[in-house]
Amino acid sequence: MAFESLCFQAMTWTADGELDPVDKLLLINNLIRQATPREQIELIQVVEKLALLQPEATVQVSHL
Repeated sequence: MAFESLCFQAMTWTADGELDPVDKLLLINNLIRQATPREQIELIQVVEKLALLQPEATVQVSHL
């Protein structure tokens, strides 16, 4: 599998050394396109797990 359109230096890293969640999804999305069908299934499962780990934003409604 080749990393045709990725530039790791341009990715954002958090203070604790993790890849920024947005860049993590971008990386996995790029890998999915280049992977074998079996690898694609595993990568899609990773994306699903990442989505569950992301904090949910709640909309606050205020009455004026």
